[in-house]
Amino acid sequence: MNPLSIYIHIPFCIHKCGYCDFNSYALDNLLDQGHAGENWAESYSEAVIRELKGRTRSLGLAERPVQTLFFGGGTPSLFPAAETARILAFIQENFDIDPDAEISLEANPGASDTARLSALREAGVNRLSIGVQSFDDDCLRRLERIHTGDDAREAFRSARRAGFSNISIDLMFGTPFQTLNQATADIEAGIELGPEHLSAYELTIEPGTNFGALHSRGELHGLPDEDTALAMWETRDRLLSAAGFERYEISNFARPAFRCRHNLNYWNRGEYLGAGAGAHSLISGRRFWNLARPDHYAEKADDPTAGEEDVSGAEKALGESLMLGLRLREGVSLGDIARECGGEPEEIFGGIFSALADQGLIERENKTVRLSRRGTLLANQVLAKFL
Repeated sequence: MNPLSIYIHIPFCIHKCGYCDFNSYALDNLLDQGHAGENWAESYSEAVIRELKGRTRSLGLAERPVQTLFFGGGTPSLFPAAETARILAFIQENFDIDPDAEISLEANPGASDTARLSALREAGVNRLSIGVQSFDDDCLRRLERIHTGDDAREAFRSARRAGFSNISIDLMFGTPFQTLNQATADIEAGIELGPEHLSAYELTIEPGTNFGALHSRGELHGLPDEDTALAMWETRDRLLSAAGFERYEISNFARPAFRCRHNLNYWNRGEYLGAGAGAHSLISGRRFWNLARPDHYAEKADDPTAGEEDVSGAEKALGESLMLGLRLREGVSLGDIARECGGEPEEIFGGIFSALADQGLIERENKTVRLSRRGTLLANQVLAKFL
């Protein structure tokens, strides 16, 4: 049977940042509004386990091998380590977990002390992704982050003390009033820490966020112009390449053997089960997603489905495979996705391929299609063509 990835969504955080469009909630607000109680963590982990039990039965997942597990958020490191361990123990007891499974957890510097991270490592988490975003305190304040650059460095050192030998850090560039020198300094500071993996992505203004509202009113000032943003992209790639990192996806860089296997499963349109408030799943050609608000989710955790979509048709499956796979540096094998999706990509998307190639946005080599350098810089516009 094809391997499965499992994603666990922990939607709680200390503060919802202005740019964030993830399904996340400031914990104090939930408590003040009565949407979470004193035993919020225990109640939430019980709901996740109830959902996993129900999904396992209804979808027949007990025998499926699981190669990756990811706790995302929100701020999963804010969640008590004992409750994370409880969820992880249930998964290990009830799923066929690969002995070499990649088990990742997202952490924020403000909730990443050595004792907390040591407990997570002891529970079985073996990969940590730290949401640094910037080492510059002014940039962090403009992003509404609640940690400092020194906090971020200490979080990384705490992770090493806790025994993590596979650490990723997230950085963001193109943020309000950020200069090229500041963006460069962030990359250099990240390299200096010595992580195994580094994600460095350009700020995207998403609808439904505070930044999105400000931008729509013309009140989000200081965004870099196109030339400065391009220089940030080029500097990022140059510095990380020189430091021994391989860019294997638009915004992701890894040392040899440290690509994120969980994310690779997404980009290769593998199957995954998402549990938790607002989590999405793709199983047997069916995409479904959960109720978003944590209390609503917990009330119906035996089957918290909020919506679903049939994505088994050839055109839909091929479009998704191209949209996801073109994010990867090596691109997409048209022969492979034709076999997997039951359709011929040239017949459905041949005109789009030709137009994008004429614009210098994709490159074609035999039966492989990949983004060009220019296409990588304009990836959002290119990938949208296949939806």
